[in-house]
Amino acid sequence: MSLFKNIGSKAMSTARIVGNKTQEMAEIGKLKIQINQLESDIKKLKTEIGEAVYKAYIEKLDSPLDQINDLCSIIDEKYNEIEELKIKIEKVKSN
Repeated sequence: MSLFKNIGSKAMSTARIVGNKTQEMAEIGKLKIQINQLESDIKKLKTEIGEAVYKAYIEKLDSPLDQINDLCSIIDEKYNEIEELKIKIEKVKSN
């Protein structure tokens, strides 16, 4: 009887560990998806900067510095969010 209790206990322990790892991997996956979305947003914003500069060049306008500064600020915020998400990933991995 002791053998069966021992096997049952080990099975429960293993199931708990597997469940925790599965939850950990799911959380990391969600965070990585958020990072990918932020990186995509950054690429779009950089494209907008280029379009604004080119439009100003073509139309012989003054530099669209205000617009560029606004877009760059948004990009900085998104890079900060990415860093925060990377820290969260490391916390999840270390648990």
